[in-house]
Amino acid sequence: MRPNSIIRFEQLFLGALALNILNIILNWDTWSMVMSRGSGSDGMNAFATYTIIAFPFLINLWLWFKIARKASNIGKWLLIIMYVIGVIWSLATVDNYRTLGLTILFTILALKAGAIYMLFRSDAKQWLAGKTVVT
Repeated sequence: MRPNSIIRFEQLFLGALALNILNIILNWDTWSMVMSRGSGSDGMNAFATYTIIAFPFLINLWLWFKIARKASNIGKWLLIIMYVIGVIWSLATVDNYRTLGLTILFTILALKAGAIYMLFRSDAKQWLAGKTVVT
């Protein structure tokens, strides 16, 4: 049975992914504008844009599965690396967001930080180390 910290990790992390989808939908006009510029040096084609949207999302889903369902300690550290890169990217591109998008972005970052915190609680550390956890 999975410990409570892993269950909380899962709830927070999947909530952040759901908000990420909402943020993409709310900012689709910005993505459409980028795609409409074409494949020249001033814009991206549709494939590149969809890849930029889908690839990190799929990696996050894979990391969630590896951590929450397969007890991967390596997945935990990969998630932390991805989170740090995401924070740096978000701060570097913060001027591209409108107020609602920015609020959602910081909420996503906070939810992911909370999810990562759950991975450092004693029951989660034991479970990720492959030890039996008494709940």
